[in-house]
Amino acid sequence: KQPLQRAAPRHLTEQQLNFFDVFGYLSLPGMFADEIDKISAHFDMLFQSRSDEVIDWVHETHENRLRRVITEATQKDAYLASLLNDERITGPAISILGDDYVFTGSDASIYDCGTTFHQDGINTAKPKSINIKMALYLEAIDGASGALRVIPGSHHTGDKFFGKLTKSWMAEEFLRMRTEDVPATIVSSKPGDLLLWDYRLMHATAYGGNRRRMLALEFAEQ
Repeated sequence: KQPLQRAAPRHLTEQQLNFFDVFGYLSLPGMFADEIDKISAHFDMLFQSRSDEVIDWVHETHENRLRRVITEATQKDAYLASLLNDERITGPAISILGDDYVFTGSDASIYDCGTTFHQDGINTAKPKSINIKMALYLEAIDGASGALRVIPGSHHTGDKFFGKLTKSWMAEEFLRMRTEDVPATIVSSKPGDLLLWDYRLMHATAYGGNRRRMLALEFAEQ
C-alpha cells in the first residue's frame, strides 16, 4: 500500500454512483484520451526496461493461454505512478470508497488469452466491503476482440442469484456454456476510456486471437 498525495478530485455524478452501486461497473469514455499515447509509450517502455521481471502466467482462468504481467507497475515507472494523483483517478476512488481509500496495487498486463467468468476477490471477513479495479485498455476492443464482459449486479453477495451464479465459479461443466454464450453485457472500449468494476462482479473476456495491453490500478475502502 502506498501513501498518496491526492489532487483535487473529479467526483462521479450521482447517476454514475447509482449505476455503479446497482450494476457493479462503470465506463468513463475518453477520460484519458489526451494522455493515452503517453500512457501507451510508458507501458511499452516498462516491458522493455523490466523484461527480467515479466511473469509469463498460464492459468486455467486464462483458458491456459498466455498472460504476460509486470506487478506493481506504478512503483517501477514515475509517470505511471503520477496517475495515482490524477483527479481522474482520485475522484472516482473518493466517490466510491471515501476520502480515506487506500491504493492496493497495480499491474501492467499483455493478454494473449481470454478469461473465464470469475471474480477478482471477496473479503470473506467483510463480504460487503468494496474493492475496485480501474482499467485502461490500450487497444480498441469489442466483443470479438476481447472486450470486458460483465454480468450486471452479480457483485451483490448473499442473494439467491449470486449463490446460483457463483456455484462452481461458473465452471464450464456447471452451465456447459462457453464464455461467449453466457448472458452478459459487453463493455467495448477505446484507448483513453477508463473502466471500473467491483472486485465481486462476475466478469470475463472472450479470446479474440490478439494481444491486448491493460494497465490496472486497484483500490479499497479503508
